[in-house]
Amino acid sequence: MNPYFLAILGFIFIFIEFYIPGAIMGVLGGILTATSIFLFIEQNDSWIAISLYIGAIILCLGLLFKFALWRIKTAKPEFSIYSGGSQDGYKASRYDHDAIGKTATVLSDLKPGGYITLDGKQLQAISESGYIVKGSKVLVISGQEESLIVKQI
Repeated sequence: MNPYFLAILGFIFIFIEFYIPGAIMGVLGGILTATSIFLFIEQNDSWIAISLYIGAIILCLGLLFKFALWRIKTAKPEFSIYSGGSQDGYKASRYDHDAIGKTATVLSDLKPGGYITLDGKQLQAISESGYIVKGSKVLVISGQEESLIVKQI
């Protein structure tokens, strides 16, 4: 087997990993590249040639990463996975801090997640102690991301 062919095939799989994330292509590319190094070592006795080959593989991987990231950033927006636009105006989901300490009614069974009604609004809630039946009264004790943490009264 030709170590150069395996190295090039490994580079192609690593490049594909940038566009189809999931680690399968990256791991396969890494295995092929490492196998090409071991094959080259097995076929050569010169430590100078082996060192140059390993250095060339490392250099090529660095250039491949740099090219792939450049390509992602400069691709047309409809073909890119990179968002170079401003993120102004976007906010992460947050729970209502004013709801802490208030009493609410369970709208759907909390198993432990579900919905409650508080001041006429339907809100996501998570039970602190597990299952709470629909219609029960609960106390909002804190919040986590977009959900309120409640305990049964």
